[in-house]
Amino acid sequence: MIGLASLRWVLSAAFVLTSGYHLARCLRPRRLPGPIAETWISEALHLVMGISMIVMIWPWGEVVPVPVWAAVFTASTGWFVARTFRSTGRRLVPIFFASSMAAMVWMGVSMPAQASAGSHPGMAMDGMSMPAGPIGVTGWVSGLLGGYLVAVAFWWIFRGLRLGPAVGRPQPLSWSSLCHGLMSIGMGLALLAMA
Repeated sequence: MIGLASLRWVLSAAFVLTSGYHLARCLRPRRLPGPIAETWISEALHLVMGISMIVMIWPWGEVVPVPVWAAVFTASTGWFVARTFRSTGRRLVPIFFASSMAAMVWMGVSMPAQASAGSHPGMAMDGMSMPAGPIGVTGWVSGLLGGYLVAVAFWWIFRGLRLGPAVGRPQPLSWSSLCHGLMSIGMGLALLAMA
């Protein structure tokens, strides 16, 4: 859960957009690139990830048991690891998807520990602000994963905007890449806020 309500609303809007994009792709499987069944499963897993992010960042998300988060996203990580090994082309994209699903496993498992430890940067007591204690291992791992996801988001956005060297006429935007960039930056900010 994220303590700052305004950040929760902004991230929720981002995750609703990305989830809507993946839902639209799931509803039109014939338009998906590559083998339809494999691509559809990948899109469905991205949809589940977007919806799960909305649930995780709100206080009511704590009703979902930790084993559910762990099972769903461990299986999702395994799916993308398998796709990485079966890939005949570039493997960076499925590796990123596997790592982002692994970050979801971390987020789902570490949320209760962070909530019980009071992951807010300070505690208010009788009008006084006291700094929190030193950041623990959970905070460091969340911070590193968050930083990684935010950094990779710039690559996705660069790719989606087609900002590479111009060859011939301008190319249209890659909505898929922009969607992955938005999801990556949203997940990264959520993890950084929980660190």
